[in-house]
Amino acid sequence: MRIAVRFAFTALVLTAACGGAADSSSADAAAAAPAASVDPATLDPKTITPQELALGDSLFHGLIGATSCQACHGPDAKGGTVAPNLTDAEWLHSDGSFGAIYHQIETGVPQPKQYLGVMPPFGGAPLTPEKHRAVAAYVYSLSHPVGK
Repeated sequence: MRIAVRFAFTALVLTAACGGAADSSSADAAAAAPAASVDPATLDPKTITPQELALGDSLFHGLIGATSCQACHGPDAKGGTVAPNLTDAEWLHSDGSFGAIYHQIETGVPQPKQYLGVMPPFGGAPLTPEKHRAVAAYVYSLSHPVGK
């Protein structure tokens, strides 16, 4: 019973933190989000700009937009009980490449391998292709040298 209550509370907190209402679903967020206009396999980390990193940082930390990645991944992106660390070399659902991170943001994590949190597509909020790429670039930069 305690686990069920804990899970329900976590789901409610995650839904609110990811920009959704308590009664919205991941399907609603996915329907509201634009389809990817970029083939993730073609994303080259050498093309990441300082402007993209600044935009991605602002989106990640909830300074702009309707979502806040830090709500689950933490302000330092080192994770916690809800979502994984994004600053290390361990990637649970992809290989950690720029394209894979871009794709993971698009699809979300409906069935986490670890942790309590489900990540809705696009973090639960619609992202323009520019913002989608910026968040992916920022997250990529947390564990990879960029511009070198």
